[in-house]
Amino acid sequence: MRYLVPFLLAGLTASAQTDMSQPAAKTAAASFSINQFGRKNLTGIPAQPASTVIVNAASYLPGISPGGLATIFGKDLSHVADVVVANTNPLPTLLANVSVKVNGRSAPIFSVSYNGTEDQISFQVPYRTETGPNAAEVQVYDGGNLVADIITDSFTEDPGIFVYQGKYAIAVSTTNNSLIGPNNPASGGDVIVLYTTGLGRLTLDLQDGYGAPSSPLAYTSDPFQVVVNGQQCQVLFSGLGPGFVGLYQINLVLPRNLPSGDLNMQILSQYGDSAIVKLPVF
Repeated sequence: MRYLVPFLLAGLTASAQTDMSQPAAKTAAASFSINQFGRKNLTGIPAQPASTVIVNAASYLPGISPGGLATIFGKDLSHVADVVVANTNPLPTLLANVSVKVNGRSAPIFSVSYNGTEDQISFQVPYRTETGPNAAEVQVYDGGNLVADIITDSFTEDPGIFVYQGKYAIAVSTTNNSLIGPNNPASGGDVIVLYTTGLGRLTLDLQDGYGAPSSPLAYTSDPFQVVVNGQQCQVLFSGLGPGFVGLYQINLVLPRNLPSGDLNMQILSQYGDSAIVKLPVF
């Protein structure tokens, strides 16, 4: 839901740290709200899809990735009239009488909502979900009744960058803990924290639905590159944000000789690249 974006921004900007030896962390009191990751992406929310669809929660591209965040859109998926948000640790597998199973495994649910035309269910993909073309069967139950059954691709890594205002990367500066944007651009050489999902396997064996630990940190098993305006950034950390469920972050140093403007930013991995988003730089 697009109106959830401000809550994500508020939570993330409050959590950024200036000490880059540790990634940004969210306060324990609010770690498990759906507000941590609602947003709209480059192409916007699908307009009244003809059938139920499941997408990466950051890129809104079809498919899922184990451990990452996903969103289901469809009609008649629940009896919720507005929005019901989970705020518990761990996240529940039953919320507003709605449950989601991925290849038979119960998925932790962030929220169930209705925007006046369609339902939206946001959840974490179980870590042990199989990968491959059409490898995941996602089933939605309302009051114990099966209301949707979707076969979808499951990607080992499916990088997605969270955005706001339709195109700007959700990233914070570690200089003043502020959200980078048109009125607060980054500068070459800055250290920033970029918020993502779908970065795949981790160095820790974590339980579904629980916020990531801060000690030890949950690093990604594979390295990732971030390019801005075609230039490679120095990556300091990639892994789950402490206290978050399914929300990854990349701490990076911007190249010093970047030009001014809304520059293209993209995550590159051996399994697939993210969609291109914008990063304002002065």
